[in-house]
Amino acid sequence: MLLRRTYGIISGIAAVALTGGLVSVAQAAPAAAEEPVLRVTVGSVQPQAAPAEGGAAAVPCQRGKAIYNRYQSCIMVGATVNVLRNGRPVGSAHFDITHRMTLKQKSLKWSESVKVGKARLVGNARGITVGLKVTCGSSKCKPTNKFPRGRKLGGSEISGKVNYQDKVAKLQKDNTSAKYIYTFTKPGYTPGGFDYRSVPFRCDDTFWNRALTRRTLNPGCAHHTYIPVLTTMGSLTDIAKNIRRVQAGGGHYGRIGSGKPLHREASERAIQDNRDKVCPRGQRPPRPGLSCDEYPFASSREGGHHVPADSRGTAWVPKEEQDKQGGRIQTFQKKERIVHRDAFWVKV
Repeated sequence: MLLRRTYGIISGIAAVALTGGLVSVAQAAPAAAEEPVLRVTVGSVQPQAAPAEGGAAAVPCQRGKAIYNRYQSCIMVGATVNVLRNGRPVGSAHFDITHRMTLKQKSLKWSESVKVGKARLVGNARGITVGLKVTCGSSKCKPTNKFPRGRKLGGSEISGKVNYQDKVAKLQKDNTSAKYIYTFTKPGYTPGGFDYRSVPFRCDDTFWNRALTRRTLNPGCAHHTYIPVLTTMGSLTDIAKNIRRVQAGGGHYGRIGSGKPLHREASERAIQDNRDKVCPRGQRPPRPGLSCDEYPFASSREGGHHVPADSRGTAWVPKEEQDKQGGRIQTFQKKERIVHRDAFWVKV
Protein backbone atom coordinates (compact mmCIF):
# COMPACT_ATOMS: atom_id res chain seq x y z
CA MET A 1 0.00 0.00 0.00
CA LEU A 2 0.95 3.67 -0.29
CA LEU A 3 2.27 5.24 2.90
CA ARG A 4 -0.55 7.23 4.51
CA ARG A 5 -1.34 8.89 7.80
CA THR A 6 -4.56 10.41 9.12
CA TYR A 7 -5.22 12.66 12.06
CA GLY A 8 -8.18 14.41 13.64
CA ILE A 9 -6.22 17.07 15.53
CA ILE A 10 -3.27 18.97 14.05
CA SER A 11 -1.44 19.12 17.38
CA GLY A 12 -1.80 15.36 17.85
CA ILE A 13 -0.55 13.81 14.64
CA ALA A 14 -0.91 10.04 14.55
CA ALA A 15 2.12 7.80 14.49
CA VAL A 16 2.91 6.16 11.17
CA ALA A 17 3.13 2.40 10.79
CA LEU A 18 5.19 1.37 7.77
CA THR A 19 4.25 -1.76 5.88
CA GLY A 20 6.12 -3.29 3.00
CA GLY A 21 4.61 -1.14 0.31
CA LEU A 22 3.86 2.39 -0.98
CA VAL A 23 0.24 3.09 3.13
CA SER A 24 -0.68 2.09 6.59
CA VAL A 25 -2.83 4.03 9.01
CA ALA A 26 -2.43 4.80 12.68
CA GLN A 27 -5.32 6.94 13.95
CA ALA A 28 -4.81 9.83 16.36
CA ALA A 29 -6.47 9.77 19.75
CA PRO A 30 -10.03 11.17 19.56
CA ALA A 31 -10.66 14.74 20.65
CA ALA A 32 -12.39 15.59 23.90
CA ALA A 33 -16.12 14.85 23.68
CA GLU A 34 -17.22 18.50 23.83
CA GLU A 35 -14.71 19.76 21.23
CA PRO A 36 -16.01 20.36 17.67
CA VAL A 37 -13.61 18.53 15.35
CA LEU A 38 -13.09 17.35 11.78
CA ARG A 39 -12.27 13.64 11.77
CA VAL A 40 -10.70 12.71 8.43
CA THR A 41 -10.16 9.28 6.87
CA VAL A 42 -8.54 8.27 3.60
CA GLY A 43 -8.84 4.95 1.77
CA SER A 44 -5.96 2.58 1.09
CA VAL A 45 -4.16 2.60 -2.25
CA GLN A 46 -2.65 -0.48 -3.87
CA PRO A 47 0.30 -0.03 -6.27
CA GLN A 48 -0.31 -1.66 -9.65
CA ALA A 49 2.07 -1.76 -12.61
CA ALA A 50 0.39 -0.92 -15.92
CA PRO A 51 0.43 -3.65 -18.59
CA ALA A 52 3.62 -3.73 -20.62
CA GLU A 53 1.55 -3.73 -23.81
CA GLY A 54 0.26 -0.26 -22.94
CA GLY A 55 3.44 1.36 -24.26
CA ALA A 56 3.31 5.16 -24.10
CA ALA A 57 -0.48 5.29 -23.64
CA ALA A 58 -1.70 7.25 -20.62
CA VAL A 59 -2.14 5.04 -17.57
CA PRO A 60 -5.74 4.71 -16.36
CA CYS A 61 -6.99 6.09 -13.05
CA GLN A 62 -8.88 3.72 -10.75
CA ARG A 63 -10.14 4.41 -7.27
CA GLY A 64 -8.02 2.75 -4.60
CA LYS A 65 -5.05 2.16 -6.91
CA ALA A 66 -1.75 3.75 -7.85
CA ILE A 67 -1.29 2.64 -11.47
CA TYR A 68 2.08 3.41 -13.04
CA ASN A 69 4.47 2.68 -15.86
CA ARG A 70 8.02 3.92 -16.44
CA TYR A 71 7.08 7.60 -16.88
CA GLN A 72 3.46 8.02 -15.78
CA SER A 73 1.42 7.35 -12.67
CA CYS A 74 -2.12 7.96 -11.51
CA ILE A 75 -3.22 7.73 -7.87
CA MET A 76 -6.93 7.92 -7.05
CA VAL A 77 -7.90 7.78 -3.39
CA GLY A 78 -11.27 8.14 -1.67
CA ALA A 79 -11.53 10.40 1.39
CA THR A 80 -14.13 11.41 3.99
CA VAL A 81 -14.31 14.37 6.36
CA ASN A 82 -16.64 13.73 9.29
CA VAL A 83 -17.92 16.77 11.19
CA LEU A 84 -18.24 16.01 14.92
CA ARG A 85 -19.83 18.11 17.66
CA ASN A 86 -20.02 16.86 21.24
CA GLY A 87 -18.56 13.61 19.98
CA ARG A 88 -21.49 13.03 17.61
CA PRO A 89 -21.47 13.24 13.78
CA VAL A 90 -23.38 16.22 12.44
CA GLY A 91 -22.20 16.06 8.84
CA SER A 92 -19.77 14.54 6.36
CA ALA A 93 -18.09 15.18 3.02
CA HIS A 94 -17.15 12.35 0.64
CA PHE A 95 -14.85 12.86 -2.36
CA ASP A 96 -12.00 11.45 -4.44
CA ILE A 97 -8.51 12.86 -4.91
CA THR A 98 -6.62 12.18 -8.15
CA HIS A 99 -2.91 12.70 -8.84
CA ARG A 100 -1.52 12.26 -12.35
CA MET A 101 2.28 12.58 -12.62
CA THR A 102 4.25 12.58 -15.88
CA LEU A 103 8.03 12.23 -15.60
CA LYS A 104 10.43 13.25 -18.36
CA GLN A 105 12.92 10.88 -20.00
CA LYS A 106 15.36 13.70 -20.84
CA SER A 107 14.63 16.38 -18.26
CA LEU A 108 14.88 16.93 -14.52
CA LYS A 109 11.73 19.07 -14.63
CA TRP A 110 8.24 17.60 -14.69
CA SER A 111 4.72 18.26 -13.45
CA GLU A 112 1.75 16.65 -11.76
CA SER A 113 -1.94 17.49 -11.91
CA VAL A 114 -3.94 17.27 -8.67
CA LYS A 115 -7.73 17.17 -8.52
CA VAL A 116 -10.03 17.08 -5.51
CA GLY A 117 -13.32 15.89 -6.96
CA LYS A 118 -16.84 17.10 -6.33
CA ALA A 119 -17.83 16.36 -2.75
CA ARG A 120 -21.06 14.80 -1.59
CA LEU A 121 -22.02 16.93 1.41
CA VAL A 122 -24.26 15.54 4.15
CA GLY A 123 -25.64 17.58 7.06
CA ASN A 124 -23.45 20.34 8.45
CA ALA A 125 -20.56 19.82 6.04
CA ARG A 126 -20.57 23.12 4.19
CA GLY A 127 -17.65 25.50 4.57
CA ILE A 128 -14.86 22.90 4.76
CA THR A 129 -11.68 24.28 3.19
CA VAL A 130 -8.96 22.04 1.76
CA GLY A 131 -5.23 22.80 1.85
CA LEU A 132 -2.35 20.87 0.27
CA LYS A 133 1.36 20.91 1.06
CA VAL A 134 3.81 18.91 -1.08
CA THR A 135 7.35 17.89 -0.10
CA CYS A 136 9.98 15.49 -1.45
CA GLY A 137 11.86 12.86 0.51
CA SER A 138 15.13 14.14 -0.95
CA SER A 139 16.70 17.58 -0.57
CA LYS A 140 17.61 17.48 -4.28
CA CYS A 141 13.96 17.37 -5.35
CA LYS A 142 12.12 20.72 -5.19
CA PRO A 143 8.32 20.84 -5.63
CA THR A 144 6.51 24.09 -6.48
CA ASN A 145 2.90 23.85 -5.33
CA LYS A 146 0.34 25.53 -7.61
CA PHE A 147 -2.72 23.96 -5.95
CA PRO A 148 -5.28 26.73 -5.19
CA ARG A 149 -5.67 27.93 -1.61
CA GLY A 150 -8.84 28.65 0.31
CA ARG A 151 -11.14 26.53 -1.83
CA LYS A 152 -14.08 24.76 -0.21
CA LEU A 153 -15.33 21.21 -0.74
CA GLY A 154 -18.61 21.09 -2.60
CA GLY A 155 -20.20 20.83 -6.01
CA SER A 156 -17.15 21.82 -8.03
CA GLU A 157 -13.82 20.12 -8.62
CA ILE A 158 -10.69 21.78 -7.23
CA SER A 159 -7.86 21.39 -9.73
CA GLY A 160 -4.24 22.42 -9.41
CA LYS A 161 -0.70 21.56 -10.38
CA VAL A 162 2.64 20.75 -8.79
CA ASN A 163 5.88 21.41 -10.66
CA TYR A 164 9.04 19.52 -9.74
CA GLN A 165 12.75 19.96 -10.34
CA ASP A 166 15.53 17.59 -9.30
CA LYS A 167 19.28 18.05 -9.27
CA VAL A 168 21.76 15.20 -9.70
CA ALA A 169 25.52 15.26 -10.13
CA LYS A 170 27.44 13.52 -12.90
CA LEU A 171 27.06 9.72 -12.73
CA GLN A 172 24.73 10.06 -9.73
CA LYS A 173 21.06 9.26 -9.13
CA ASP A 174 18.39 10.39 -6.68
CA ASN A 175 15.67 8.00 -5.48
CA THR A 176 12.74 9.65 -3.73
CA SER A 177 8.97 10.24 -3.73
CA ALA A 178 6.57 13.12 -3.20
CA LYS A 179 4.61 13.49 0.04
CA TYR A 180 1.12 15.00 -0.05
CA ILE A 181 -0.10 16.58 3.20
CA TYR A 182 -3.80 17.51 3.20
CA THR A 183 -5.40 19.72 5.85
CA PHE A 184 -9.15 20.38 6.21
CA THR A 185 -10.52 23.32 8.19
CA LYS A 186 -13.93 24.66 9.15
CA PRO A 187 -14.61 27.73 11.33
CA GLY A 188 -15.18 26.70 14.95
CA TYR A 189 -13.75 23.19 14.44
CA THR A 190 -10.35 21.69 15.13
CA PRO A 191 -8.75 20.87 11.74
CA GLY A 192 -8.03 17.36 10.51
CA GLY A 193 -5.99 15.84 7.73
CA PHE A 194 -3.95 13.00 6.30
CA ASP A 195 -0.88 12.41 4.17
CA TYR A 196 0.39 9.81 1.72
CA ARG A 197 3.18 9.41 -0.83
CA SER A 198 3.51 9.16 -4.58
CA VAL A 199 4.82 6.21 -6.54
CA PRO A 200 8.63 6.28 -6.02
CA PHE A 201 10.68 7.92 -8.76
CA ARG A 202 14.35 8.27 -9.58
CA CYS A 203 16.33 10.94 -11.42
CA ASP A 204 19.80 10.18 -12.79
CA ASP A 205 22.70 11.51 -14.85
CA THR A 206 24.40 8.19 -15.57
CA PHE A 207 24.45 7.91 -19.37
CA TRP A 208 27.97 8.92 -20.46
CA ASN A 209 30.47 7.64 -23.00
CA ARG A 210 33.28 5.32 -21.94
CA ALA A 211 35.76 8.17 -21.53
CA LEU A 212 33.20 10.07 -19.41
CA THR A 213 33.74 13.16 -21.57
CA ARG A 214 30.20 13.58 -22.91
CA ARG A 215 26.66 12.47 -22.17
CA THR A 216 24.95 9.92 -24.40
CA LEU A 217 21.59 10.89 -22.88
CA ASN A 218 20.50 13.99 -20.98
CA PRO A 219 19.56 13.59 -17.30
CA GLY A 220 15.97 12.50 -16.69
CA CYS A 221 13.59 10.72 -14.33
CA ALA A 222 11.56 7.50 -14.26
CA HIS A 223 9.39 5.34 -12.01
CA HIS A 224 12.25 2.91 -11.45
CA THR A 225 10.18 0.21 -9.72
CA TYR A 226 8.33 -0.45 -12.99
CA ILE A 227 9.99 -3.28 -14.96
CA PRO A 228 10.06 -2.45 -18.71
CA VAL A 229 10.02 -4.96 -21.55
CA LEU A 230 12.56 -5.31 -24.37
CA THR A 231 10.60 -6.26 -27.51
CA THR A 232 12.99 -5.47 -30.37
CA MET A 233 14.77 -8.84 -30.37
CA GLY A 234 11.73 -10.51 -31.95
CA SER A 235 12.61 -9.40 -35.51
CA LEU A 236 16.15 -10.85 -35.25
CA THR A 237 15.11 -14.34 -36.33
CA ASP A 238 18.01 -16.49 -35.13
CA ILE A 239 18.68 -14.47 -31.99
CA ALA A 240 14.97 -14.65 -31.07
CA LYS A 241 15.05 -18.43 -31.58
CA ASN A 242 18.00 -18.74 -29.20
CA ILE A 243 16.28 -16.54 -26.58
CA ARG A 244 13.07 -18.61 -26.73
CA ARG A 245 15.05 -21.82 -26.37
CA VAL A 246 16.94 -20.60 -23.30
CA GLN A 247 13.88 -18.98 -21.71
CA ALA A 248 12.01 -22.29 -21.99
CA GLY A 249 14.36 -23.99 -19.53
CA GLY A 250 15.96 -23.48 -16.14
CA GLY A 251 14.89 -20.31 -14.37
CA HIS A 252 13.14 -18.87 -17.48
CA TYR A 253 15.28 -15.75 -17.15
CA GLY A 254 13.74 -12.70 -18.78
CA ARG A 255 10.41 -14.35 -19.58
CA ILE A 256 7.35 -12.43 -18.38
CA GLY A 257 4.92 -14.32 -16.18
CA SER A 258 6.87 -17.46 -15.33
CA GLY A 259 10.46 -16.27 -15.15
CA LYS A 260 12.87 -13.97 -13.40
CA PRO A 261 13.83 -10.56 -14.84
CA LEU A 262 17.27 -9.74 -16.15
CA HIS A 263 19.23 -6.83 -14.67
CA ARG A 264 21.47 -4.40 -16.51
CA GLU A 265 25.23 -4.68 -16.12
CA ALA A 266 26.85 -1.30 -16.88
CA SER A 267 30.52 -2.17 -16.29
CA GLU A 268 32.32 -2.66 -19.63
CA ARG A 269 34.86 -4.92 -17.94
CA ALA A 270 32.14 -7.13 -16.46
CA ILE A 271 30.32 -7.26 -19.80
CA GLN A 272 33.45 -8.41 -21.60
CA ASP A 273 34.14 -10.97 -18.89
CA ASN A 274 30.58 -12.33 -19.26
CA ARG A 275 31.02 -12.60 -23.03
CA ASP A 276 34.44 -14.27 -22.81
CA LYS A 277 33.11 -16.98 -20.52
CA VAL A 278 30.43 -18.19 -22.97
CA CYS A 279 31.66 -16.92 -26.34
CA PRO A 280 35.47 -17.00 -26.01
CA ARG A 281 37.48 -14.81 -28.33
CA GLY A 282 39.31 -16.83 -30.94
CA GLN A 283 36.73 -19.58 -31.39
CA ARG A 284 35.91 -20.27 -35.03
CA PRO A 285 32.33 -20.25 -36.37
CA PRO A 286 31.15 -23.32 -38.28
CA ARG A 287 31.06 -21.18 -41.44
CA PRO A 288 31.88 -17.59 -42.39
CA GLY A 289 29.33 -14.90 -41.61
CA LEU A 290 28.24 -16.33 -38.27
CA SER A 291 28.77 -14.92 -34.77
CA CYS A 292 28.39 -16.37 -31.28
CA ASP A 293 25.23 -15.15 -29.55
CA GLU A 294 24.71 -15.57 -25.82
CA TYR A 295 21.63 -15.40 -23.65
CA PRO A 296 21.22 -14.02 -21.02
CA PHE A 297 22.92 -11.02 -22.60
CA ALA A 298 26.51 -10.27 -21.66
CA SER A 299 25.27 -6.78 -20.74
CA SER A 300 23.06 -8.27 -18.02
CA ARG A 301 24.10 -9.30 -14.52
CA GLU A 302 22.82 -12.78 -15.37
CA GLY A 303 25.27 -13.04 -18.28
CA GLY A 304 28.36 -15.24 -18.42
CA HIS A 305 28.26 -17.95 -15.75
CA HIS A 306 26.10 -16.02 -13.26
CA VAL A 307 23.12 -18.36 -13.72
CA PRO A 308 23.07 -22.18 -13.79
CA ALA A 309 23.98 -23.97 -17.01
CA ASP A 310 20.34 -24.92 -17.69
CA SER A 311 19.42 -21.20 -17.67
CA ARG A 312 21.92 -20.00 -20.27
CA GLY A 313 22.90 -20.85 -23.81
CA THR A 314 24.69 -19.83 -26.99
CA ALA A 315 24.02 -20.16 -30.70
CA TRP A 316 25.70 -19.26 -33.98
CA VAL A 317 23.69 -16.49 -35.60
CA PRO A 318 24.17 -14.28 -38.68
CA LYS A 319 26.70 -11.55 -37.98
CA GLU A 320 24.30 -8.87 -39.27
CA GLU A 321 21.82 -9.85 -36.54
CA GLN A 322 24.55 -9.67 -33.91
CA ASP A 323 25.57 -6.23 -35.15
CA LYS A 324 22.00 -4.97 -34.70
CA GLN A 325 21.45 -6.53 -31.29
CA GLY A 326 23.84 -4.36 -29.28
CA GLY A 327 22.44 -1.13 -30.68
CA ARG A 328 18.88 -2.19 -29.96
CA ILE A 329 19.71 -3.06 -26.36
CA GLN A 330 21.41 0.32 -25.85
CA THR A 331 18.44 2.14 -27.42
CA PHE A 332 16.11 0.29 -25.06
CA GLN A 333 18.25 1.18 -22.03
CA LYS A 334 18.11 4.87 -22.94
CA LYS A 335 14.42 4.88 -23.81
CA GLU A 336 13.50 3.39 -20.43
CA ARG A 337 16.38 4.94 -18.45
CA ILE A 338 17.60 1.53 -17.33
CA VAL A 339 20.63 2.09 -15.13
CA HIS A 340 23.04 -0.40 -13.55
CA ARG A 341 21.16 -3.18 -11.71
CA ASP A 342 17.72 -2.16 -13.08
CA ALA A 343 15.42 -5.06 -13.92
CA PHE A 344 13.86 -5.70 -17.35
CA TRP A 345 12.01 -8.42 -19.27
CA VAL A 346 12.73 -9.78 -22.75
CA LYS A 347 9.76 -10.63 -24.98
CA VAL A 348 10.26 -12.47 -28.28
